[in-house]
Amino acid sequence: MCTKLKISSSAILLTFLSLCWVAGLTAINQDAGTTGFNSLKLVYSAHANAMGQAMTGVVTNVDGMQFNPASIIRLPQRAVSSTYMNYFLDTQGGSVQLLMPKDKYSAYGVFINYLNFGSIDRTEVDQNGNLIETGETFGAQNIIIGASLAKLANPAIDLGGTVKMVYDKIDDSSAAAVMIDAGIIHHPMNEKVKVGLSMKNFGRQITYYTGDKYKERLPLTFTAGFSYQIRNDILTALDISKATGQNFVGKFGVDYTLNPYLQLRAGYKTNAGDWRTGGTWENASGISAGLGWIWKSYNIDYALSSYGDLGFVNQVSLKHNF
Repeated sequence: MCTKLKISSSAILLTFLSLCWVAGLTAINQDAGTTGFNSLKLVYSAHANAMGQAMTGVVTNVDGMQFNPASIIRLPQRAVSSTYMNYFLDTQGGSVQLLMPKDKYSAYGVFINYLNFGSIDRTEVDQNGNLIETGETFGAQNIIIGASLAKLANPAIDLGGTVKMVYDKIDDSSAAAVMIDAGIIHHPMNEKVKVGLSMKNFGRQITYYTGDKYKERLPLTFTAGFSYQIRNDILTALDISKATGQNFVGKFGVDYTLNPYLQLRAGYKTNAGDWRTGGTWENASGISAGLGWIWKSYNIDYALSSYGDLGFVNQVSLKHNF
């Protein structure tokens, strides 16, 4: 009876994710690109980016506060980590996070993400609609601060939530919003399978760029994730996500433990077409790869993500368990 139940549950799950995957490849969103606070869509984790950001169903996840806050439970140790990201057009970003397991039933953590767009040339528009260089520059920055809590509801269910605030500054204008994330991890009878669901960026804007208090649309995001431990040394993960202003996106990743000190990773995202411009590197869009090195209580992770002819994004993460 139990075997039949496990097969049935897995079949239903895989069928659902497959249908979402197909929908993600074919759906057209008329509101694409219409949300504000787009920095909320960035992921600061070399481990996650190497796996195509498919982390919603991955358990005991130090970076879970960015994906599914329920996944930070069941960790054996406290951890502090930092990530550096080299983004497009001299944009630099990163994060610092602290994870504190209280006991086997609960855990909490805090994090701060930052993004600096560097110096941007200021232009003006003349009466004919032409752009004119002014010789001046301006800056833009972004900060996200959050705190997460996860609880074991029962042996099969973990729950988690995050409260966070985002602050954007462009030149002399700024805006801020507060929001919550929520997540759940299900542990089926088959211990190799984990299922995760998350909702991110549900909230409201509290300050505005302009005096007329124009409201930016937050990128509310729903994600279903699935991970499967094929062998002790091979983990695979699949996410299907839908954000306001975006089509469905499928994300796939694999993590291979080559030996106790080295892990190899690769991933792919189905929204690769967003960065295809007909250039030399367009077929590489959406592909990512990376590795992790483990030494005593330290982890160093590296990820390289391709955005086609827009370029590559590099991330390096350092983690210490204590």
